[in-house]
Amino acid sequence: MKRSTVILLMKALVSLGLLFFLFSRIDVPGFLLVLSSARLSYLIIALAIYLVGQVISSVRWALLARPLGFDYPIKNFTLLYIIGMFFNLFAPSTIGGDVSRVFYLARDGKEQEKSWRESTAFATISVILDRAVGMAVMVWIGAVALAIFPGYSLPLMIRYPTFAVALGFLVGWILLPFLHRLYRGRDSALGRNLGRVVESYRNHRIVLMQTIGLSLFVHSIQVWMQILLGRALGVEIPWSYSFILYPLVGLFSALPITLNGIGLREGGYLYLLRQIDVSPEKAIAFGLLWFTIVALDSLIGGVAFVLRKKINP
Repeated sequence: MKRSTVILLMKALVSLGLLFFLFSRIDVPGFLLVLSSARLSYLIIALAIYLVGQVISSVRWALLARPLGFDYPIKNFTLLYIIGMFFNLFAPSTIGGDVSRVFYLARDGKEQEKSWRESTAFATISVILDRAVGMAVMVWIGAVALAIFPGYSLPLMIRYPTFAVALGFLVGWILLPFLHRLYRGRDSALGRNLGRVVESYRNHRIVLMQTIGLSLFVHSIQVWMQILLGRALGVEIPWSYSFILYPLVGLFSALPITLNGIGLREGGYLYLLRQIDVSPEKAIAFGLLWFTIVALDSLIGGVAFVLRKKINP
């Protein structure tokens, strides 16, 4: 059996185990009642908001990719981004969607007289930076919210790791030019890629500020979605707590030990929503509704993928 298959099976088992554990701790009939009574109007608004956020995220990716030579219309990046959303849904992790974005962007770059190796390297850098900027901003939102809203009694085992990860992103960014100097002249893939990053963005610092601003906007939209999902379930989640809830669950569910964060996400919502006296049944329903919204919006990428194949086989 291939190693990738074994890893996939292990992640599936972890997800199933976590879900079994969580459902064994709640009143299942009560959970089904909560889920069936969710207000559809709020869910429809959340669906639309999430899709808008993903379109804006595609603009962020376009801004990061253009200094690397991918000077395409925004609609091209939006198409590839939502196709990546679709593959995120069905792949073992978000890496599947990232691979599809790299492949299609690299293929388009190759058509513009880049070598396949060069095009793939630059496409990979654009996707990694897009991920890094989005994750860094999300973690910093959570860290700042934890610092300025100390009234919520979250344990130090949650606070300190969040602060540490936020600090790690900042230190990594500061050290990037020094790592470039350290590896400059060495015949290694890391050295070449570091050089590409530093040289490509040295004269495009405004691009980095723009992408950070877009990330703040996208994550603020998704913080708002926490409010809407709460109202759909008859729960009023304070704005201040939503700025803690969303980033911490996002960080927790990003751990690569389950399928697309299934089990971790619901467990994160269960733990954090219990801190503000939300019932376990509503907390688990909250996590499943969030995943459902992401899944439904991601299916749009499946339609885009089929249409793209018909147009550009």
